[in-house]
Amino acid sequence: MNNHEIEEKIKENELKLLEKNIRNNKDELEKLISRDFIEHCSSGAVMTFDQMINALADENTDSNYKIIKMDIKSLSEKIILVLYTIEMGNGISNRCSIWKNEENNWKIIFHQGTKVKNK
Repeated sequence: MNNHEIEEKIKENELKLLEKNIRNNKDELEKLISRDFIEHCSSGAVMTFDQMINALADENTDSNYKIIKMDIKSLSEKIILVLYTIEMGNGISNRCSIWKNEENNWKIIFHQGTKVKNK
């Protein structure tokens, strides 16, 4: 894959994680989320792979997400940083994700969101 193809794949994967049918499907989530995953939640909680998979699978919200701006930066051949601003039902937040190429599959290994505006 060239750099443009990698960026498109990462963007596609990041957007998949916002889809309700993916968020509620453990098998699909396991294709996108690394077992080494950590999330620093806006609440201050820290979630691991198992906690995140279970939380998303049990999620019962039907939020509409709108990406306002997204930047993708290659940190190495196997590590990609995604920075984006997203509008959700309850406000706007800045988010960052780190994706790692694990055996030719791009998986998210880190995520953090920070609210910047409530509606």
